[in-house]
Amino acid sequence: MAMQGIESQDWAWFTFSRVRVLRELADGRSERDAAERRGIAYSSVRSVVEELKNKTGLHSVREIGRWWRGQAGEWLAWCAEQAGEEQKGYGTGGD
Repeated sequence: MAMQGIESQDWAWFTFSRVRVLRELADGRSERDAAERRGIAYSSVRSVVEELKNKTGLHSVREIGRWWRGQAGEWLAWCAEQAGEEQKGYGTGGD
């Protein structure tokens, strides 16, 4: 499975819209199911998937979903860094 390395500066390409599709794929959903669950056109999901294939060098929806399961935490950390927040403590329910 070929995969291009994603540098931290490339995380900006992963918009919330794209990440929502990625989350659906990581949960094992098909492109059609992802479109229905997100309430967007199937063609929009297909477009995102094609962009993701080009960006990651992966060839299938399953590969992309599996890849995202391993990358989501890094993307979240990047988002926190961009917002000037520290990652530690997120998801703990504390203030």
